Amino acid sequence: MSSVGDIAAEVVSSKVRVKILKLLVERESLNISAIVRLTRLNHRVVKENLDYLVELGVVHEVCLGRIRAYRLNYANPIARAIRDFFTS
Repeated sequence: MSSVGDIAAEVVSSKVRVKILKLLVERESLNISAIVRLTRLNHRVVKENLDYLVELGVVHEVCLGRIRAYRLNYANPIARAIRDFFTS
């Protein structure tokens, strides 16, 4: 079992994930199309990284009809640390 520190290090080890997380801190909630447009990254790459962040519990996926929005899960200590890092 990995420690919280190991998981946090893994989360921020990717430039793609850091870009996505920074956007979610700034905008609070975004759909995948907005994330792709704002980061100028490939849709598949963004989706894979969002799926990973959801699996870790750092990001929530919220379904609003057919639209899926993503936001940080502040119940997760890693998400809170990421928010604090980008807002300090």
